[in-house]
Amino acid sequence: MLERFRLELQRHKQRPFLEAVAAACALVATADGEVSFSERARLDSVIESLSQLRLFDPHEVVDAFDEHVARLAEVEKGADALLKVVVAGTRAEGAADLLLRISAAMSLADGRDSADEHAVMTQICAALGLPDKAVEDAYVAVRG
Repeated sequence: MLERFRLELQRHKQRPFLEAVAAACALVATADGEVSFSERARLDSVIESLSQLRLFDPHEVVDAFDEHVARLAEVEKGADALLKVVVAGTRAEGAADLLLRISAAMSLADGRDSADEHAVMTQICAALGLPDKAVEDAYVAVRG
């Protein structure tokens, strides 16, 4: 029983990060006007690889992503609202840098770095209070 409570507490603590990842991925994936299959596949690989997200059913992350994509399509200031979600979910040490690397991975999912996706990455970086150089650092880290 205590193990179940511990797991629920971890899930509660990580939920803002889940929402931040889903929001950042939605911002990047929609930057060029559509969410591609390769971007959805990249989201799946992010879910599988991050211990912070393995606490959740993968469908929860995908559902959050889909909700954020829909929000961007329906709300005029949707991007501003999602940037607030990104900031709120990255308060833990190292979370902002990790989120920026995840965003870079999403940007490169289709094998190219579009100017629109790069501009969104710069907006995410600014919202997180990171220097502009952090965007290039994220791309370098993802490309290896």
